[in-house]
Amino acid sequence: MKLNSSMMTVIAACLLASAPAWTPYQPTVQAASDVKKAASQKNDYSQDVQNSLDKLFEAIPELKGYRLIDKHYEEDSFRGYPSPIWSLHFTNRPKTDEKKEYDAYSSVSLELDAQTGRLLFMDIQNPAWASADYPEEKLAREKAATFIEDLFGTEAKQLKAVQSLSRGKAGSGDGKGNKLEWARSTVKYHSLINDLPLSNNSISVSVDHAGHIIRYEAYHFIDPSKVNWPDPKKAITLEEASKIYKDKLKVDLVYVWEQPISYAQNGKPAEKKPMLIYQLNTIGWIDALTGKVTGEETEMAGESVHVKGEGKSIKIASREQGEKWLKTQFGIDVSGATFEYDDHKDNLLEGLQTIESYRWMNDSNEGTPAFDMVSLITDEQSDRLIDFDLNFPDERKTEQKISVEEAKKKAIAALVPYLDPALTELSLIVESPDEDKVYSFTFHGKRNGIEVSDEFYMVGVDKATGTITDLNLHPLNPGVTLPDSKKIISAAEAKETIQQEIDLELVYVWEQYDGQRAPEPQLVYQRKWKSGYSFIDASTGKLVKVSRQ
Repeated sequence: MKLNSSMMTVIAACLLASAPAWTPYQPTVQAASDVKKAASQKNDYSQDVQNSLDKLFEAIPELKGYRLIDKHYEEDSFRGYPSPIWSLHFTNRPKTDEKKEYDAYSSVSLELDAQTGRLLFMDIQNPAWASADYPEEKLAREKAATFIEDLFGTEAKQLKAVQSLSRGKAGSGDGKGNKLEWARSTVKYHSLINDLPLSNNSISVSVDHAGHIIRYEAYHFIDPSKVNWPDPKKAITLEEASKIYKDKLKVDLVYVWEQPISYAQNGKPAEKKPMLIYQLNTIGWIDALTGKVTGEETEMAGESVHVKGEGKSIKIASREQGEKWLKTQFGIDVSGATFEYDDHKDNLLEGLQTIESYRWMNDSNEGTPAFDMVSLITDEQSDRLIDFDLNFPDERKTEQKISVEEAKKKAIAALVPYLDPALTELSLIVESPDEDKVYSFTFHGKRNGIEVSDEFYMVGVDKATGTITDLNLHPLNPGVTLPDSKKIISAAEAKETIQQEIDLELVYVWEQYDGQRAPEPQLVYQRKWKSGYSFIDASTGKLVKVSRQ
């Protein structure tokens, strides 16, 4: 079962296979003299670290007047990194000024390799630079490129910017409703080895709306000179790899009731409509030396669940209505809890669903509180409940008491009242990692026996008590008419058509799992990245391309 982009705007699912039994990659072996040097560095950082700081302050002159207020020597696999690091914090607040306002002064967090001095991480929060606006792509790329050249000098030629550009935001507040935001666009760089990119180990540089560098990450950067790389001359040809890839291709037939056919841009909203589509199920990589498929994700099969929905709707338009529903539905009393409300107006600018959120935080220090935090998210236009989330205190002592089958019955019972009466079948995936205290159930609606990728529901059940901890509702909108499933092209025809969109490229990859790197890198053929995506309209058989350009 595949989770489409509509679903991923609300939830993030990480479906991990079992950990591979790798012998960890060891980049270097410390000599005795290095160990003595490292011991002395625990008290103060080396000249190599200082040289990197000098270079950074030259690249970002605004930081020259900042003073160091905290430093920590970390040596226990900090962020999964195999070597010791220095964690440094700077500010432009004068020693004589003890003001604590959240927006009074800037802060800078830096992390550097304690042995080599290499900069691994940087985050700058300058209130004067705060903005919810993103930079133009041209500006972001130019400023990122200049920063990389300043840091790496001539070695910058061995780094290649990737085509895709990502976005993100960071924020801070004073707990009284006052907030600052730093929107950023991020350019990633891959190392070039034998003129081929190392695709899954990158450096990232983030730029704000005015062109300031505000974030940098290089924990996954690898010094190419210390590794034995597979020889590209021994690789199978592109033609051979393309044939293997296309033979392995699969397409999935799914309904999408809000399928984007154009992105929001230039002030125009995204165009969406109900469609029945064939979407490409990618296959991972082709090992360029053996021709074998590798890196293929295991697809979780959904269990069919038959239901009879009751058609009820939950509408919450105020704090008072939310508190009443929590008390009536779950017996949760939030009186005395700290309350926060957010109208999420930024969603409108981003072309996302407009929502409102209500959150209650239990700050009581008396005993173990009944809950840590409870939140509700509603649709801003209809007031329909989208998400309920209940968090228990971390220190709560729990032992698993109910089985997954018992929890499943509770999840279905909690969900059925809010399902469309016309919906008779769901596809269910259960996630229950041992370390989690909650069973997680993800349901997709099935119409005419075909999964609807953006009609989905999630229910969390506490393993110890059977309490419902999560209720996430994304139903099909009333009045939506889905295409006729009997008048479509075959999967074979769809596969034949979509093959024209497949372009491969030869790259290096070095797999990593839970901070542990595979023994050696691989040379593989992978699908070349393209802006937007493509699918087949099952009703017409036409290839549809959705691009941000």
